Order: sequence, then structure tokens, then C-alpha cells
Amino acid sequence: MTLRFTQLWLKLLLAVLFLLSTCLALHAALIYVVNSESRTLSRIDTDTDQVQNAFASLGVIPNKVIVDGNWLWSVNSGDNALQKIDRLTGATLANLLVESGCNPWDAVVDEAHIYVTGLFTNKVYKVDKSTHAVVGNVNVGIAPEALCIYAGKLYVTNTGGYQNNYAGSSVSVIDLATFAVTATIPVSANPQYIIEHDGLLHVSCTGNWTSVFGAVCVINPALDELIQTIPIGGSPGGIWIDGSEQGLVGDGGGQYLYRYNALDFSVMNDSSNPLPNGGFVVWGDDQFTAALDPNWGGSGKVRILHPDLTFWKEYTVGMAPTDMKLWSAPVSVSDDYQTPVLTARVYPNPAMFNDIITFETEKAENGTVKLYNLKGQLVVTAPLRSGKAILSTSGRSALPSAGCYFYRINSGKAATTGKLLLL
Repeated sequence: MTLRFTQLWLKLLLAVLFLLSTCLALHAALIYVVNSESRTLSRIDTDTDQVQNAFASLGVIPNKVIVDGNWLWSVNSGDNALQKIDRLTGATLANLLVESGCNPWDAVVDEAHIYVTGLFTNKVYKVDKSTHAVVGNVNVGIAPEALCIYAGKLYVTNTGGYQNNYAGSSVSVIDLATFAVTATIPVSANPQYIIEHDGLLHVSCTGNWTSVFGAVCVINPALDELIQTIPIGGSPGGIWIDGSEQGLVGDGGGQYLYRYNALDFSVMNDSSNPLPNGGFVVWGDDQFTAALDPNWGGSGKVRILHPDLTFWKEYTVGMAPTDMKLWSAPVSVSDDYQTPVLTARVYPNPAMFNDIITFETEKAENGTVKLYNLKGQLVVTAPLRSGKAILSTSGRSALPSAGCYFYRINSGKAATTGKLLLL
């Protein structure tokens, strides 16, 4: 080991110790809401209950908002553009034309690029975040909407299109290294939302609003195959899975919540017995669940629910809200981690690329392992099964580069945190 490498290693360790002593845990405190008809972005501070319904001015027909560190990206369908916004001030930094007539619908970001669906062109576009240039595109299915990145692949929901009664609904799989479609997975009608949880992809399929009812389709990305279809009924909207493995699904009408078990896929609340106080977009953290009610024809509502899904409070936002995202702010470890400490070991640590990293707890319980980068951004989630989780760093790892990561292991009501060094 050279002297220069030793000095760099010591600097890294000192930086890690400092960061561990100051901030590690994440706490969702801010909610950003796209008001499509008002053409504004609302900013809600859930700690102070302060609502800024004109935090930022948006372009024509804003549809989705993406949180990316200190930036926000508004997907403006009418402008065929992405609007880059300073998350701290609400100032517009740039407007990026995707392609004329493409009607961009949704977007997702990684370290260097932002990927955008073109609803009218049946394409996914690759945009360089530094140069703001479109550097590639690829044809997918008809009327693509939602996206999700997992394990070096981009998953795109293809609704099939209203004019086709959503025939041929599917999920396209794009290899990010080659930016080419490698598989197409048939799913239920009109897939509009997709998330990753514990190494599986959950797709909310809305149906055709009349005679074809909704479902959640579960995809195994290791095989790129559909492994389960969960009958929800009704017209499901957005989807979020909480820390107790409850899959919470929005209602397209904005009034109810549907619920299923994300471990065994059993349904607890479908269209025959939905939960009240819902919305068509659902997000949350370990302290609350947020549901967005569009309240068509009036000002929208953001409902905040307790962890047991009982009503807590409500905020009024702009006209015709179409999307909502949470942002997590760093807080003190002592402020957040009051749960019992979990005994666990991580090996090897430090690790090298091509190592198999094992997370092992003292008790053989199920849970999750989450890794965050030094910016506090979640970079990978792995399932903890019977007290053990395995992370492979070979090939295109979910860890984008060597360096320091923080891990948090949750098992039952206990948790532990620490650092993982990847050389």
C-alpha cells in the first residue's frame, strides 16, 4: 500500500466518523405537489404545517415532479419539456426540450442521467443532467408512462393506450449499459405506477375504468418475469409499501386506499372494503402516510394519516394536483433512532468490487437492509430473510462507485446502523 493511498484512506475514515457523528438518519419533512391546472408547485412543511402553494411556477400541463438532491424536475407535458428547479428557492434553472410532440409523462433519475417517457412517441429518452442534452432514445411499447431503475435496468410501464382499450399492456426492460430493450413482460390492463420493494417490482394497473378492474402485478427482476397478480378491483392509482410490509394503493377517484400484504400478497382491503381518507397518489415514511386527493373542480387536498392509517391532518393545495413526492432531511441520530438496537455484523467490510457482502443479524427475523450514499440518498434496498441479506457487487452493481455508504438494518422493532466501505 503506497503512502498516497494510506493518506487517502485515513481522510476517508475521518470523513466517515465525522458524518456518523452529525447526521445519518432520514426523516421526511417536506412534500412537493404538482398543481396541473394552477401550474404551480406546492411545498408543504409537515413539521411546521406551512404550505406554499406558489413555491414555483411551472410550465404548461405539469404532470410529475422528481426529487433529485437539491434539484426538482417538473415533467411538463404541454411544453414537451423538463423544467429544472432549485429545490431550496423554487427558482427555475433550465427548461429542457425533450422532443416536439412527445408529451413527456414521467421521469426517473440516476447519477448522471434522467430518463423520460414520451406518451405520444412510444419512446424513452435519455437526458444528460450536466449538459441538459438528449443523448439517446429507445422505442418501447404503446403509451409508456411510469419508470423504475433497479439493478442496472430501467423498467417502463406501457399502458397500451386509451384508444386501444389498453390492449397489449406490458413492462419494457431496458439495459442501461446498452440502452436497449431486452425483455417485454405482459401485465394487467393500464399499468400506470411502478415501484421497487425488497428486490421485487410492484406495478399498479388501473384497468379501463369501466369493465376491466385493477390489479397489482409483481415482477421478479432477477428473471424479468411476472410472478403474481393481486386482484384489487376498482381503478387503482399510485402505490407505496410501508415499513410493516403493507402495500398501500391509491384510488383513481382520489377517495379511498386499498391494501395488501407485500410479503405473501394477500389482500386486506380491495374495492369491496376500501379504507377511507385516501387519494390517488400515496407516499409516506415511518411516521405518516400521505394521500393526494385531486378534488376535481376545486383545490386539491393532501391527507396525512397516522401509521395505523387513521386521519391526522389535511392540507389544501392548488387546482387539479397530479403528483406528490416526499423529501427527506438529515436529522440527528439521537433524535431519530429510539428503537431497540439490533445486533448485526457485516462482512467483508471494507469490501472490494466482486465481493459478496453479507448482512447478518443475531436473530433470524425478516426485515430490510438499506444503503445510503454520503448525500443521504437511498441507493439500494435488499430483503433481510431469516436474519441474512446478501449484496453482490459484481457486474453492474446497484452501488454506483467505490466509497463510503451508510447502512440501516431493520428487523422487527429493532434496528442498527453503520458504515460500509467499498474499495
